[in-house]
Formats: sequence, structure tokens, C-alpha cells
Amino acid sequence: MSRSLPMTAAWFLPLVICSLAAPWPREPPAAVRKTFVNSTGIRMISVKGKRFDAWTPSAKQFYLPLKNGKRPTAAFALNRPRITAPVTLKDYWLSEFPVTNRLYRQFVKATGHREPGGRLVNFYWRPSNGGTWNREKFRADQVPVTGVNNTDIEAFCKWLSTRDGRRYRPPTIREFEFANRAGTSTRFWWGPQPDVRKMNFGLSMIGHPTPVGSYPPNPWGFYDMHGNVWEWCLDWYNVDYYDRALAKDPLGPKTATSRVIRGGGWYSDARDCRSSFRYAEHPLGTYYVMGFRVVMTPTKNVPAALRQRWDDIDTSADPVASNTKASAKDLPTRKQLVAVGGEDWPRWRGIRGNGTWSGPEFPARWPVGGLRTLWRQPIGGGYSGIAASAGRIYTLTKPKMPADTEEVICLDAASGKPLWAHRYTAAYNGLSYGNGPRTTPTDVGDRVYSLGAVGHLFCFHATTGKVIWSRDLVKQEKAEVPLWGFSASPVIVDNLVIVHAGAKPNGCFLGLDRHTGKEQWRTLADPLGYATPLMIKKSGRRQLVCWTPSHVRGLDPLTGEVAWSHEYKVHNGVSISMPIFHRGIVVVSNYWEGVQALRLGDKLSSASLAWEDRRNLRSLMCQPLHRGAHGYLLDKRHGLTCFELSTGKKVWDDGNRMTPKGRNPQATMVWLGDTDRAVVLNSDGELLMVRLSPKGYQEISRTRVIGSTWAHPAYAWGCVYVRSDDTIACIEVVPARR
Repeated sequence: MSRSLPMTAAWFLPLVICSLAAPWPREPPAAVRKTFVNSTGIRMISVKGKRFDAWTPSAKQFYLPLKNGKRPTAAFALNRPRITAPVTLKDYWLSEFPVTNRLYRQFVKATGHREPGGRLVNFYWRPSNGGTWNREKFRADQVPVTGVNNTDIEAFCKWLSTRDGRRYRPPTIREFEFANRAGTSTRFWWGPQPDVRKMNFGLSMIGHPTPVGSYPPNPWGFYDMHGNVWEWCLDWYNVDYYDRALAKDPLGPKTATSRVIRGGGWYSDARDCRSSFRYAEHPLGTYYVMGFRVVMTPTKNVPAALRQRWDDIDTSADPVASNTKASAKDLPTRKQLVAVGGEDWPRWRGIRGNGTWSGPEFPARWPVGGLRTLWRQPIGGGYSGIAASAGRIYTLTKPKMPADTEEVICLDAASGKPLWAHRYTAAYNGLSYGNGPRTTPTDVGDRVYSLGAVGHLFCFHATTGKVIWSRDLVKQEKAEVPLWGFSASPVIVDNLVIVHAGAKPNGCFLGLDRHTGKEQWRTLADPLGYATPLMIKKSGRRQLVCWTPSHVRGLDPLTGEVAWSHEYKVHNGVSISMPIFHRGIVVVSNYWEGVQALRLGDKLSSASLAWEDRRNLRSLMCQPLHRGAHGYLLDKRHGLTCFELSTGKKVWDDGNRMTPKGRNPQATMVWLGDTDRAVVLNSDGELLMVRLSPKGYQEISRTRVIGSTWAHPAYAWGCVYVRSDDTIACIEVVPARR
């Protein structure tokens, strides 16, 4: 759902004071339009179509650079530039309210259609009483129905059309905007500024939708056109379609992966509630913030193009199942799969460890019907990422039975068929978030290395699964299991496997012979953290950048000798994300202590603080990306954030549009080659295609591919391999020619 740039308290408080001092009229304005009440009690209001100037906000409007390190404080300063385009509409009738729970229950009782449903985990709840979310307030008769997707709306409209003898459907985005504006040209029908007395939105602090009619109608008699619940529209969504040729086709693009929603909701920032604002969701999404209202057109007057557009709506029943699934006979062989081309993904963050994948060209956007699932298999629990190499994939799991075990599994990448598995005893003993391993296996040549959540390190033969050697870091090395378990993945450097081990004494990091497992070096008495070490090259020599809860250090990877050290203590020991490096600058990011950047000198022993930002740049779990002179991190408060690597200057944030606000944000971001496109797997199992640049964030497409997940996917051979806590799947993102 839409996550907008937050407004400052300094801007909002005067608005509240002003609005409280000027109450709105208690009675609706005099009727100026024809109305009728249909057979179900819905009051329909006539809208006389005409030519009008629709607002088309530029995609750049939300991402203008900060001035002097601060976002402009003037209300909606980012509202420019905008484009206006003439649109001509036919006459239509629009319901005065969104469809209510009372009416929707009539439909469910009459047809046996499913009751509304939705997901609560996606949003930042703001209950008025400071308690937990109160479901009953969403179910009241006169509250707009929520938790409905386009399949539900289609069924409702067909039922209503049959019952009433008229043609019903959702409004197009231009029909919605035209009625929303009601002849005005300001951001809201009442003026340029939001007003808590005229709409239910985030800063109203109500925390749930309100009954229809709780706020005054606009001049044409329509209620809740701003705020309360987002409303589905008929149009498919395209990020740049509306910047061109609007008058020729007010129906929008013919195909896409998401449908437009408008109006904003009870939790939204004010800018989401503007007359001009539009966002999009998958047509099968069900959320407790999205409802709909209906348009009526006599059947004989329905334009053919409009009728076809509604009839062609996706009627799949389930967002995950909607993705087409390959039959057994359509599955490629391992040889055919690998022949598609592209890099392997043999370790955490890909073949180079920097979150970049090069391979067959990705499509411009996801197909309307979703991506094809080649196979899907049940697995044990865990957050372990996936490694993919030579037509095989590897990950760690925690089986439900027997208890106190972990398992390393190898599957055929083309079919999902199990090739081998190794199960071993691993007692978690109260480990926080104890549903499975965290690290990603590392595949090098004919060897696979894995590290379990409580310190079991293995070296396997890649094709047979035979254990070549193993070490128990707790029993053998006197390591203490960290609060959230061992999370740093093994790193291979020449003939060494380097492990963030926490061995005692003085073995925070171990360098082991990767063929025999024998210790070659150990170093540092630092506490054990969660960050995977980063290999860099500086002044022609390699360094291993290691981040612990107390220090950032540079090590000689062959000897473990400390080249440089910088103290950086972090709250709760959460040194999580791997450092990033660009042109002599090492950047580490933490939520509580913010971001620090170290400048490495020409001498290996030289490192100094270049800059730090403890306020505007704070990330936790999501691994940052960087490209050129800019870094991209995921902040809990502001969402995806772009900043300058050399100075720390914040360039823009996306206002939590990519991820929900208020939770520990998690997503896996991967560059597509050397382009400005990236793919993002978010914690809700949605795969996004986006553009990232200093100019801003642009979402191109999103589709759901798996259930809730924190595990890092693997990209290889035109596919993405994803897993949840109970399922692993292969999703085809580049259609192969076989």
C-alpha cells in the first residue's frame, strides 16, 4: 500500500488548531444533482460528464532533493511539478458512499460468496486508545467494507447488476477524480490544506475507518472521497502512462500487474488523500484499508471498450496460486535450465557478494497474470538464504520433527527434486526467533559450507552431500550463541573459509583450511555479531572488513592480522548488515547508532572517520545497496533512503512506499546488472521491480511469489529461488525458449 513521506508536526499543528476553530456545516449542502436510490438502498448521484483538466503528478514530484539537508516544510512543497491533461467523460452515476458492510453482507448472504478477509501485518496501526487493533470497528454496518479484492468486487457488481437491472462497476480513475474534485481545483475539495474535521486520515489519530457520513460531503454530495478507505478503480496501473495522451483513452493502459487505488485511507498521510494522488495494488490484494464504490451506467449506454475492460478482469482466487504453474512435462532439465544463461548465485549476496546479478535480460515489467512457478516444495522452517550453483540449490532448515535438529538440503534447481540432505542435532535452548537457521550456504567448486544457528559448521561434497569435515563452534571453540543465533555466512578466500565464530580466547574470527577444517589463524576478542565480512581491494591489496558490536576492523584475510581498527559500539549487539565499500569509503549502518563512514588511507593501517549520521540514516536488517557515488538503505521511519557515500548527505526517501512503516523493515535488494533497475523481495513475499537512482525511487511492477519471508533469495538462470518458513519455490522471471 501507499507509504507517503511524513509531514512535520510543525506543519500539521496549525492546521489542527485552525480546523477546530472553524467547524464544518452539519447539514449536507442543498441537492444540485439528480439522485435515485436503487433496490439495495444505495443512493446514486448523477455526474454530468464533460471535458476537464485532470491532474497528473509527475513521478519526480516526491523525490526532489533536500535543501540544506532538510525537506521543504511548506505544505505539500513537493507537489510540483504537475501536468494537467484534458479528459472528456460521458455522463455516469456514482454512489454517494463507499459500499458498506451492511450492503456487502446482503451480497454474501444472497450468493454464498466468501466474507471479506485481509492481512493485518502490512500496516502501521494507530489505534485511538493506544491498545491493539479493534476488529469490530471494521465490521460495523455503516463502516465501508474492506478486505475485498477485484474478484470480490466483480462478483458484487454482477450480483448488483442482475438484482437492479442496471450495469454496475468500479469507477475509472478519471471518473473518481472528477467526482472527487466536484468542480474545484485545489488539493482537497475544501481547499489546499488537509483538515481533520473533513476527513479521516492518519493524523486524525482515529486508527480505524469511520461510518459513512461521519464527515461532510463535497459540493456534489459525495462522502469520503478523501480518506477513510482507499478505493479500487477500474484502471490498470502504469507509472508513466498518465503523463501522455490522456484524452485519447481515459480508461488507462490495457494491461499491467496492478490496479489503481485512490482517495487515501484512515492511516494515510495527507498527501495520499489529495484529489490528484493515485497508487496501485495487485488486483487480488485484500487489505483492511481498501474498499470501493460503484458506478452505474444503463446497459445500453455502456461503451464497448469499457465493458470489455471490466469483463477482462483477473478472476484468480489467490495471489500466490494466481501465478501460472508449470506442469511436470513442461519442467526443463537441469541442462536446459542452466543453458538459459546468467550467473550462478553460490553465496550470500551473489557471486560477487555485492547484491548484483547479471544474466538474461529481465522483462520490462511482470506479466499481468503473474510469474510462472516452475515448482514449489514444502521445507522446514528458517531464515536461511539460498545458494544456487551448477543446477543445484542449497539451504538450511529446521524440521518440525524430530525436534532439536537442523538440516542442510540440496535440491535439483530445475525440478525441486531432493538430491541429498544432512540432518544433525541442534538444540536451540530458548534461542530468540528460534524457528530455524539464518545463514546462507557457500558453494565453491565441489564443496559446500554451512553454518547453523547454534554454531554447527560443515563442509559437504556438493554433489553427494558427504560430510568432509565439521566443527561445533560452541563445544569445540567455547563460543557463546548470540541472542539471535549465528547469522554471518562463511566467506571463502583462496584456501581458507573465514567464519565469524566468537571462539574463545581471541577468536571472534577464524580462518580455517577449507579442505580440512584445521585452524590457520584466529583473531580479535570482540563480542560475536551478525554481519558477514566484506572482502575489498585497496591500494592493490585485499582486506577483510569485519564489523562486530564493538569495532569496525580491517584484516589481512590470509593471516588475520589487524590492519586498522575503529571503535563503533552498537546497541544490543546488532551489527547486522554487511559493510559496503566505494572509492576508499567503508560504510556501516545500524538502527540505533545510525551510519558511520570510514575513509581508508593509502596505507593499510590508516582509517579515519569520514562522516556519521545518527538521525537521518538508520537501517537495521536490510542489506544496503550502492551504485556509483550513492548508497541505498532501508530506514524504519522513512523507508528506502538514498544518500551520498562521500558525505552522508541524504538525497531522498520514499516515504515508506516500498515497505511498511513502523515495523523492523526487511527486504532483499538486488541490482540487475549495471542498470538502474533492481529487484526487491519484501517480507510479505512480493517481488518488486524498481528503479533506483539519485533522482528517486520508481516502482515498475510487483507480484506475490511466496508467503511471508525474511530469507534471502537466489537469482540464477532466469529464475528466482524463494522460500518462506514452510515452502521453497522456483519462479521463472525470464521466460526460456526451450
